[in-house]
Amino acid sequence: MNWRQLPELLYPSPDNTSVTEKLISGLGGLVAIGLIMLASSHYLAPRDLPWVVASMGASAVLLFAVPLGPLSQPWSLVGGHLISGVIGVTVMKLVPDITIAAALAVSLAIFVMYLTRCLHPPGGATALTVVVGSESIHQLGYQYLLTPVLMNVIIMLAWALLINNLLPNRYYPNTLKSILEKNKTKIGEDTIQTSLSITRDDLRFALKEMNEFIDVSEDDLSRLFNLSATHSRRKRIGELLCSEIMTKETISAEYDTEVETLWKLMGKHQIRGIPIIDRNKKVIGIVTIADFLNQVKLGDEKIPLKQRLEKFLKRTDGNYADKPEYAGHVMTTPVTTIKEEQHILDLFPLFYQKGIHHLPVVDDENHLRGMITSKNLLAALHSDVTNTR
Repeated sequence: MNWRQLPELLYPSPDNTSVTEKLISGLGGLVAIGLIMLASSHYLAPRDLPWVVASMGASAVLLFAVPLGPLSQPWSLVGGHLISGVIGVTVMKLVPDITIAAALAVSLAIFVMYLTRCLHPPGGATALTVVVGSESIHQLGYQYLLTPVLMNVIIMLAWALLINNLLPNRYYPNTLKSILEKNKTKIGEDTIQTSLSITRDDLRFALKEMNEFIDVSEDDLSRLFNLSATHSRRKRIGELLCSEIMTKETISAEYDTEVETLWKLMGKHQIRGIPIIDRNKKVIGIVTIADFLNQVKLGDEKIPLKQRLEKFLKRTDGNYADKPEYAGHVMTTPVTTIKEEQHILDLFPLFYQKGIHHLPVVDDENHLRGMITSKNLLAALHSDVTNTR
C-alpha cells in the first residue's frame, strides 16, 4: 500500500440501509433513552444521570441500528451490563487509585464478557462509570446493579423486543426467525445454497480459522450467502416468471366435489394434485394423492389397501356418513401458493425444502391462474440450459 491509498482507509463503508430503517432506528433510540431518563431520575441526582445513561445510549445504537448483530442480543445486553457492573463495583472497592481502577475495571470487563459470551461494548462504560462517577454513585455499591443498571436494561430490552418485532422486516433477537422456521427440512437449515454446497459446519470452521470476533451472526452470514447465490442464479437464468412455465389449463374442483369424482379426475388426466376453489375461483385448498392415502391408511390393516381405498371412494347412501365424502373434507388447507409474477427461483425452497410437489399459481386476489409441478420447473431449466449452449 502506498501513501496515496491512505485516504481510502478513512472512506465510510458501503451503506445499503434504507432511509426508513434509519428513521426507525433513530425513533427507537429516542423512546428508549426517554424512558430510561425518566426511570433513572427517581434514583440518581441530576449530575449523575449523564454518567449512567451514557452507556445505555451506546446500547440503544446497537439494539435499534444493528438489532441482528451478535453484540446486540439479549444475553449480550443483560450479561454485558450486569457482569461489567459487578466488576466495576468490586474494583472500585478494592483499588483506591482511580487511574489503575479505571483501566483495570474496563480490561477485566472486556475479558470476562468475552469468556461469558456476552460481549457488549457499552458494558465497558458501565464498569467505568462506577469507578469515575461521583461519590453518590460510589455509595450505591452493589445496589448500583439493581437501580439503575438492571432497571435500565429491562426497559431497553422490553422496548427493543416490542419495536423490532412489531414493525415489518424486523425481528429480535436474531434467533427468533430460525425458531419460527424450525419446521424446515434439514437441508433448508444447514445448507448454504451455492454451487459449492457450503454447509453450516463449513461456515463455523471458517469463522474459527479467522480467530477474531466478527459482528455478524451465523444466521446472517448464511442468509447473505443464500441471497447472493439467488441473485447469481437469477442473472444466469434471466427474468423467467412462474406465469411463463405454469400449466394454464388447470383441472380444479370445488368444496362439494365428491371424493370419487376427484379420484377419477386424477386418473383421467394423470395428475397427482387438484386445487380446490370456491365459487369465485379463489384457491381454498388442495387435494393430492397423499390426502387420499392419509384417509385409507388409518383403516383396518388386515384389509388390503385397494379394498380400503374402494370403500373410501364409494359414496355413502342416506343422510349420514361416517367418512369424508367431499373435497372440502380431505383437502389440505391453508394451501401454499405462488404468485404468477414471482420468479421461478422462488419455487426452489418450496419444492426442495418444504417438500411441496404441486403448487397452485394465483393472482393478487388469490384467483387460480395455473399449476406448477416440479416437472414444469425441470422442463424450464432444461430448456434454458439447451438454449444457452
